[in-house]
Amino acid sequence: MDSKVGGTQLQTSLSYDEFEPLCTWQREDGQDILVIHLPEFKKEQLRIQISNSGILKITGENAVEGKKRSRFLKEVKVTKDYDSSNIHAKFSQGRLRIALPKKALKPSMPDPALVPPTPQDDQNDNANTSEQTVVPGIKSRVGQVLRSKEFTQVMVNVGFVVVMAFSVYTVYNYWTSYVLVDED
Repeated sequence: MDSKVGGTQLQTSLSYDEFEPLCTWQREDGQDILVIHLPEFKKEQLRIQISNSGILKITGENAVEGKKRSRFLKEVKVTKDYDSSNIHAKFSQGRLRIALPKKALKPSMPDPALVPPTPQDDQNDNANTSEQTVVPGIKSRVGQVLRSKEFTQVMVNVGFVVVMAFSVYTVYNYWTSYVLVDED
């Protein structure tokens, strides 16, 4: 018996089998490639999206038999190391290959605070002092030092030595003030 609502026939609900596809990463110099193995799928059954927050969302759905369907959802966080505007995908022989190109490294200029002055710079230094180029470099270097693990370890060790020295001093003062020494 068919039941009708508003002139349209109600369809029985579809059942879904959700699965996690086999995924592998291939690392190359200029890009990383995510390979998703989908042997039962066709290109038209797949969808790839990237959000503004950098989440790459890959979905797929295909009919298995009758009203039974198979589907998957795979999400990958695209870090700032990748050029998200140049991500491309290719589907062939049951494999979806998504290429995530890495951003080109910008050639960095040496920090002016770290470059040793040349004798010529010393002569010109008296005539033309440029604090704008040196001060930001010093500030960034100080910031790097303050955030470094070595600096943190040194500060922990200095703190420990200070606490131990204060403890020894306190114990010495206590014993010398309360302990009577017999002099013969």
